[in-house]
Amino acid sequence: MSASRRQWLWPLALAASTVFGLLSALVGEGGLWWLLCWVALALPLATIALCVVRRRLSNDP
Repeated sequence: MSASRRQWLWPLALAASTVFGLLSALVGEGGLWWLLCWVALALPLATIALCVVRRRLSNDP
């Protein structure tokens, strides 16, 4: 895998997850759609939280 492809893989995956979550919130009528919406929109936030925790743990003396 090339370096540029590897660099953009996760940002594109998170962007696709966000777009899917927003569209499922707009189109869905409840039930499974709401669950998919919550999971898809929580994925980028969970990724951010994981990165913050990992960074703080690695910089801790």
